[in-house]
Amino acid sequence: MHQSSSLSAKRQQLWIAGTCALLAYTYLCWSSQAYGQASLVDLLLSATISFAASVFVWNSYRNTEHLPLLDILVFALLFRFIGVFTFPVLEDDFYRFLWDGFVTIEQGTPYDTPPSDWFSRDLPVPVEALLDSINYPDIATVYGPSLQWLFALSYLIAPGELWPIKCFLLIADIILIVALLRLAPAKHLVLYAWSPLVIKEFVISMHPDLIGMTFVVLALLAYRSRFDTLMGSLLALALGVKVFVIVLVPFLLLLRWRAWLGFVVTALFISLPFGLLASWIPEGLSAMGAHWLFNAVLYELLGGLIDWNILKLILLVAFMLVAGTYGLRWFLKYRQADAVRDLPRADIIFAGLLIVLPVLNPWYLIWILPFAVIWPSAWAWVASFSVLLSYGSAINLPVIFGLKSVDYQIPVWVLALEFSLIGLAIIWDIRRGRQAPE
Repeated sequence: MHQSSSLSAKRQQLWIAGTCALLAYTYLCWSSQAYGQASLVDLLLSATISFAASVFVWNSYRNTEHLPLLDILVFALLFRFIGVFTFPVLEDDFYRFLWDGFVTIEQGTPYDTPPSDWFSRDLPVPVEALLDSINYPDIATVYGPSLQWLFALSYLIAPGELWPIKCFLLIADIILIVALLRLAPAKHLVLYAWSPLVIKEFVISMHPDLIGMTFVVLALLAYRSRFDTLMGSLLALALGVKVFVIVLVPFLLLLRWRAWLGFVVTALFISLPFGLLASWIPEGLSAMGAHWLFNAVLYELLGGLIDWNILKLILLVAFMLVAGTYGLRWFLKYRQADAVRDLPRADIIFAGLLIVLPVLNPWYLIWILPFAVIWPSAWAWVASFSVLLSYGSAINLPVIFGLKSVDYQIPVWVLALEFSLIGLAIIWDIRRGRQAPE
């Protein structure tokens, strides 16, 4: 009787926490019905409430097997439903997604011409409005071939409209959640299902990295089930979303020729219509890697001491050496017990990659979060919240402080707060030993 009463009280607390998060997302939706409406305060207030709700529910149920999974999933769907009707918050990247879809249908590839080449042409009204709003119009697209197929399909469904891509992302997110239930303990799923970063960056702001991670998680299921050809194809589709996936390819494909066959054939199939070189090394990606710097704490700390290009090389080589050493140890372990097909610690691999990049956008954390459901850690989930502080760049801070700067520079105190929180979480994990599965 006492246990039943305790479970009932926990479920009531879950509903209170879920309702608080639901109200937070509803407020954000109400605040963002057009471009530029929602402020940084609106975002951080909603994210703080919803993040606290997710951690509270996870902590309540992490030591029990009586998990009201249906309740958690119902709230997760409600959050996403509200997100579909929320205009992208503090973002304008979606204009490029919609534009790429138009250019692909119009001329067969988005890689040949930057948006600025279209300024003097006659365009349909909804497309002309997109062109006027695209950032960096002198640079051609940064997005890979898998996404260009999706953007083109979205344009065919509803030219210049947000909702087709939002629906694709919503479907991918639901598939990812279901797949995670096959890979991780259900009691940890609330951390992802209720994550404010996931709702904000993918359902609301439409960043398509989520689709790549869905392909990766499905590839892990295929890896576990020994469907090697399918696994290779899924990894190629994920690579066509984000080049980050390359760090997982050696771990999962190894010496499996069927997996390599699926990988190569799929990679060729999705990219040949656009051109191999243009698809896998687009102009936008090259420009981004060469010139952009955003939310990169190592570059802020060391950039004044070492030439920027040399620093990039040093950090990349350091990552490759560490990842290669881990990969060799993992491979030797795998060879000794092939039947198990253990998963590599992709959360740590991707975290190492992200920290050495000169650009760390908030949505890049999606390449860590599903693995942080499999291997729960404080650092990953604290990072998923604190990275939202990077929206406190000069272009958004005027909303609070009345500043007049219009660039993307993040103040030092914001960077210090963001990464100090992550550092404290790492210390917590080390002291509590919570990086291992519970």
